[in-house]
Amino acid sequence: MLLNPAETHAKTYVTGLVAASNKTVQGISNIVLPAKSERALNKFLTEYDWDEDQLNKERLELLQQTDETRWGSEGVVIIDDTFTHKTGDNIPHAGKFYDHGIHSYIWGQNLIYALYADEKTTYPLGFRLYEKDDKRRVELAIDLVDELIEIGVPADTYLFDMLYCSEEFVTYLESYGKEWVSAVKSNAYVTYGGERIRVDALGQRIDTVPRTINGETYHIWTQKREVGRLGEMKPPITEKESSDEDEEPSVKYIVSNKIDAPASHLIELYAMRWRVETFFRDTKQDLGFGDCELRHTAGASRHWHLLMLAYSLLKFSAAHSALGTLLAHASSLRNDVKRSFRESVQNLLSWALNSPDRSIDELMHQTDGMFV
Repeated sequence: MLLNPAETHAKTYVTGLVAASNKTVQGISNIVLPAKSERALNKFLTEYDWDEDQLNKERLELLQQTDETRWGSEGVVIIDDTFTHKTGDNIPHAGKFYDHGIHSYIWGQNLIYALYADEKTTYPLGFRLYEKDDKRRVELAIDLVDELIEIGVPADTYLFDMLYCSEEFVTYLESYGKEWVSAVKSNAYVTYGGERIRVDALGQRIDTVPRTINGETYHIWTQKREVGRLGEMKPPITEKESSDEDEEPSVKYIVSNKIDAPASHLIELYAMRWRVETFFRDTKQDLGFGDCELRHTAGASRHWHLLMLAYSLLKFSAAHSALGTLLAHASSLRNDVKRSFRESVQNLLSWALNSPDRSIDELMHQTDGMFV
């Protein structure tokens, strides 16, 4: 995967993504001691001969070594995209995009990710950088599906939002025998009572049934219907109750090829799509997702691969920690980092207090193990 000195630089960079407050190459080289210089890290990212695809393969193999992070057919793959926010014109494949999260146009990069998730864990599988005037986002998502099938990701179900809910994408998934759950826009057409009407208009005609799912109350209607060009699907219409009287009810138009599945099961599955939003939030806040300032396409790609490694090592370390059971259910990566760091400091202090005759060099060696 990596040979010295590349291995040393990889450890430095991953440690910096977790520990440094400034997660640029300069910030990492200034804070993390093993780094020789900013130039050395730059060369590692842009000039050294190492294979990030092989790194990713070995990262995923590592995660299969423990029950807490091992994937299975009962898990799901989540496909979604996000943005980095940039200011410079020379950032690789940066452009003007509409960010629905902030309802505004931004200048930045657009990345499409695939994540694995189940009741125990969540971690990234791979990504593609969107390049204008090249492949469409749906085509990049198809490329990711091919990659996941090739490396043996066994999840039977794929989750994605309405951007990817197209005849092209779902037909491709079904060619691999995969099930899927998504959402459609309110202006999608369904066949009802012998006529084609918009799904939001259908929502005004039907009677819903209240059901409690994971402590939340939903008003649900579902039947097998023809949905646009997707064919016969199961399109549950759900309205989630809110405890806030001033808040508008949350209405979702879910669609799935799991025709015989209960509506409650489809809602629970689609709710798991939120895991990708948590991943994006955590990696942007805590691991420097958008902090790479390299003007080099390969260097930026290596940054995101090493970020996936940092995220996965935190998950893997948590699974092997004495606090593993608790960490597996932590709500965010920041909780994982805080708890793991606290445990490391407690172990270090216990070692120091019980070893009064040890030298400073031995203490520093023990400290190194906390970070690399």
